[in-house]
Amino acid sequence: MKIVLTTLNAKYIHTSLAIRLLKAYSEHEFKDIHLVEYTIKDPVMNIVSDLFQKRPDVIGFSCYIWNIEETLKLIGILKQVMPEVTIVLGGPEVSYEPLHWMKREAGIDFIVNGDGEETFHHLLQELRDDRKFHFVYGAAYRKGEEIIVNPPRPKSDLNTLPTPHRFPEDIPDLSKRIVYFETSRGCPFNCQFCLSSIEVGVRYYDIERVKSDLLYLIENGAKIIKFLDRTFNINRNYAMEMFQFLIDNHQGCVFQFEITADIMRPEVLDFLSNNAPPGIFRFEIGVQSTNDETNELVKRRQNFKKLSRTVMKIKESRNIDQHLDLIAGLPMEDYTTFRKTFNDVFVMEPEELQLGFLKMLRGTGLRAQAAKYEYTYMEHAPYEILSSHMMTFSDIIRLKRLEDVLEKYWNSHRMDHTAKYLIRHVFDSPFDFFQEFGDYWEERGWQKIGHQLEDLFTRLQSFLIDRGTPSMDIITGLMKLDYFLGHKYKPRKIWWDFVLDKSDWSSYLRDIAANPGQISAQLAEAGLSERELQKYTVLEVLPFSLEAVLESISGLRADGGSEEEEAGDANDGTVPSPESLIQGVTESSLEESVQTTSSAVAIAESPSVREGRTLLIVMYQQNESQRAQYYTLPL
Repeated sequence: MKIVLTTLNAKYIHTSLAIRLLKAYSEHEFKDIHLVEYTIKDPVMNIVSDLFQKRPDVIGFSCYIWNIEETLKLIGILKQVMPEVTIVLGGPEVSYEPLHWMKREAGIDFIVNGDGEETFHHLLQELRDDRKFHFVYGAAYRKGEEIIVNPPRPKSDLNTLPTPHRFPEDIPDLSKRIVYFETSRGCPFNCQFCLSSIEVGVRYYDIERVKSDLLYLIENGAKIIKFLDRTFNINRNYAMEMFQFLIDNHQGCVFQFEITADIMRPEVLDFLSNNAPPGIFRFEIGVQSTNDETNELVKRRQNFKKLSRTVMKIKESRNIDQHLDLIAGLPMEDYTTFRKTFNDVFVMEPEELQLGFLKMLRGTGLRAQAAKYEYTYMEHAPYEILSSHMMTFSDIIRLKRLEDVLEKYWNSHRMDHTAKYLIRHVFDSPFDFFQEFGDYWEERGWQKIGHQLEDLFTRLQSFLIDRGTPSMDIITGLMKLDYFLGHKYKPRKIWWDFVLDKSDWSSYLRDIAANPGQISAQLAEAGLSERELQKYTVLEVLPFSLEAVLESISGLRADGGSEEEEAGDANDGTVPSPESLIQGVTESSLEESVQTTSSAVAIAESPSVREGRTLLIVMYQQNESQRAQYYTLPL
């Protein structure tokens, strides 16, 4: 019996842990199991053709909200060209309402619910032998015109499951794709919008087995490992031992975790701050809402003050990136209260802020209560809400515009300096900046056309000019800095006219080549000639003190490609580190900081900003492994 296990991943770099778990559990008895992965963007007929040529007896699909609709299209065609093939579905999208899916698509022969390893293996045995499917607990099947849903199977002992991480055929791609890894299953919380709330309790793999598998992956070239645990830090001792192990053995691999920030113990934070090498850990933190009434209704226990302290403590360490999540459309959250939620969270300036929209997932408590909150939502996956008792469809559309520019201008890190200046000194709140710009983007029709990198800068400039924004010379200067730092190599074109003419440019380069020590010791050591400087350097004059402006945005320098050193006398006003932001950040200051009024004029007219000009010097490296560096000289 030839078996193909497959799925449609969201992106090529993603991998499916589920189909590897199924193969690992059954391959000792069923030798002819093949893993095949596609993406949701692959043409349906290409996938059908590929599967047809493999001539399988059984095809198993792993199903999620992002791939279920495309998977159903595949099944409909496959059953026409291969009517004899047995189609088995599994995964969270089909586990909770198997009757619905088997009624909707006649080509589905079986659905495996819950933990799939033992159930799928038992199903294969019955397909091969006596076909007594009523014995296969955890499966749904057809008996003539009737659909039978068997009782659920008891949860698996995770330590009886063979490892899914040691297939030789996976080794060549380990460095090119994300490896998904679980150290536990289940979630201790009961959030009514989340599928993880359905399974009660948390089960763990033996920690020594986990370490062995991780070491195997790292030693064979894995570059990114994403842990699927719903709350990695729920067991403090387990998490601490894992953090220490990964710090000791990372070899440059990056590890991503979902954590619950408000339960993070101070000793864990201190340990990570003092020991985690920069860049190897990334934390995803679900905030969702800061509205207490909303959190109570969805049974979400969250102490936002503790969460904020955790996020800021991690930020202070400067060695762990943080990705914070919000959900728009939860019960009792209207447009105004969501604005507060957004601002409450954005004031912490996470590396990424993901704005998602509530999805009525099958099997969740909130979907069962949809009528209570007057939810309307998409009939098919991803079941995203269209409106609620508190939020109209017009509100949703506006927030979609905000989400779009948030991705383009904050999460992309293309304009960190500019965005921070605008948020701190020009707009009343972060929400107002992204919302106003999102509305402007829509009004101009830009959502209908593509864009180049330069367009992002010119469109922002157009928006700011049209609204009469003060201090455009400062904002434009910061945009120039961000544009330069967004390139790995010296840019071939710019979106403005250089202030410097060729003769001044050459004069400055001659001075730098003759006296590199005035810029930095590193540049002096490099001993670059004027010709080499010409090849790897860009210069621009800014009509203000860049140093003072950067200080006005609390010294949170962009990570998007720069390692700044102050040159010459500019050392007198070094841009402060994030510690200066953290010190004195109280619970009240987190709440009050978004209520400040515009201070752009005051900043722009302050003597420290308007005293003199700045020569901006950006040095590009000869290979991508080295980031651009920028220096400043007062003029």
